[in-house]
Amino acid sequence: MRIFLTQSGVDTFLLFKHLLPFNSSKRWFFDKQQLINQMNNWNTSLPWIKPFYALKSNNSSNILKTMTDKRFIHKIGLDAASMNEILLAKKYVKTTDIIYTNPHIIPHEGDKLCDLLKGIRFKIVDSVCELENIINFDITNDILLRVNSHVDTADCKFDSKFGVNIETAYKLVQMANNNNIKIRGLSFHIGSGGNHSRYDAYKKAFNKAAPLLNHLQQYSNEKIILDIGGGLKSDTDLTHVLGWTKDLPYEIIAEPGRYYSEPSYHLATQIMSITERGVFIDNGVYHELNVYHRDNWKFPLLTHYYDIKTNKIQKIDNHLNINIFGPTCDSYDMIKNCMFPTNINKGDWIFLNNMGAYSSSGKCDFNGIVGASNH
Repeated sequence: MRIFLTQSGVDTFLLFKHLLPFNSSKRWFFDKQQLINQMNNWNTSLPWIKPFYALKSNNSSNILKTMTDKRFIHKIGLDAASMNEILLAKKYVKTTDIIYTNPHIIPHEGDKLCDLLKGIRFKIVDSVCELENIINFDITNDILLRVNSHVDTADCKFDSKFGVNIETAYKLVQMANNNNIKIRGLSFHIGSGGNHSRYDAYKKAFNKAAPLLNHLQQYSNEKIILDIGGGLKSDTDLTHVLGWTKDLPYEIIAEPGRYYSEPSYHLATQIMSITERGVFIDNGVYHELNVYHRDNWKFPLLTHYYDIKTNKIQKIDNHLNINIFGPTCDSYDMIKNCMFPTNINKGDWIFLNNMGAYSSSGKCDFNGIVGASNH
């Protein structure tokens, strides 16, 4: 049996080699040290920005226990966007270390949500409709106004769903002031995924929001809050991208998800069969590999393999363009046009490093077939 690896995954695999052989209960590997490395890097590079980890990225108990371990000096809050996420967050941190970033309230959940929001630091708003909900449900949390980032280069462009334009934002500020609602600051999100410049994206979003930030100051004697959202890659140079924010006259917070979760988990998937149609594996687009459709993930090139018999890692020279099929009985469960090793066999494994972001959180057990996430 062999385990096929990516170029960047060779060293990572060696850290988990002692867990061989892989099996149905050993397909999803938590990399605690890598998560701690990410936490340390943030704390060193951006100590003036408090991160609120986006639970939707990966709500693994391993991640949350590590992040909130009182032995560490990191001060990480949690970003919740549903009632269930609030309940989960409250198990790990105090309410003042939770922000609620969903700009919309589901009407039939309004009363329950109002109770859950008590003590939570902020609620995000991005429309007249939602501001009316704040009034009608008598929600007393401080408000952050979500504005458009004007960034259109990300894979997942959040401005298409969330955020208000600057002109309407001024009207919302006036409406809030007329109803004694405290808007403490602004929030934006540059979008998720893509290889565009994060430095340029954050600069553009801030420059668009700056006049409104100055306008808000006249309504408050407190320091205005700037929530810069998420959108960071796990290997982002934080100092380069956000170091310029250090001298801004605001309290700055962020909502990173992928930055922490992506390198925190690695996934193993097994070859089920090989046919003239392609290769069948035990994970697919209904399971952790849902990121193929939802997150613009591409199946990576496998460049090496580890041979259990010889205990050696060998380089792969020959690849073939094929389709990869997941285990369900749906033809949609397919990843098209992948460069795949020609010497792979039924029963071999593939070790995919850095798979923690939006993978387990987006899976389902379609067809009665479960994925790898048993954490």
